[in-house]
Amino acid sequence: MTGPSAPLVLTLATPTEVETVRSLLEEVSAWLLGMGLRQWPERFDDEWFVPALEDGHTWLARRGEVLVGTITLQWDDELVWGARPPDAGYVHRLAVRRSAAGTGAELLVWAEGETRRAGREFLRLDCWSENARLRAYYEANGFEHRGDTVEWDWTVSRYEKHLS
Repeated sequence: MTGPSAPLVLTLATPTEVETVRSLLEEVSAWLLGMGLRQWPERFDDEWFVPALEDGHTWLARRGEVLVGTITLQWDDELVWGARPPDAGYVHRLAVRRSAAGTGAELLVWAEGETRRAGREFLRLDCWSENARLRAYYEANGFEHRGDTVEWDWTVSRYEKHLS
């Protein structure tokens, strides 16, 4: 089955899929930039995503044969969250093609399940603090704002969801 009613299937991205992941991230980044949102860079250099892919933290989401999104789920994030006990999963680079709008919430539910299976009680993520639409989206999906921090040269908002 293909199309919007096909089940969402996630597979671990392999090092041979670097260009597939890069292309999808840059496609979504271009859409965001077109809306005036500087959430991500125009071009994803390797250091932005390849280490997570090589470490087995990046997933590809498909409906049938169609690639609709990607998500990275890591088990620590000292850059944004500081040193923490191993109690959370950290979402990065959640990207969904515009033709698959609505899939982001499914990817967050998937990340919640993976985080629970890993015995952790929180799911955390961050986004550019000036992206009000994305912040509202995360809040509508049950995430609570946990403060802002400066990452590189811009301010990011940290969000956390308690997985009960």
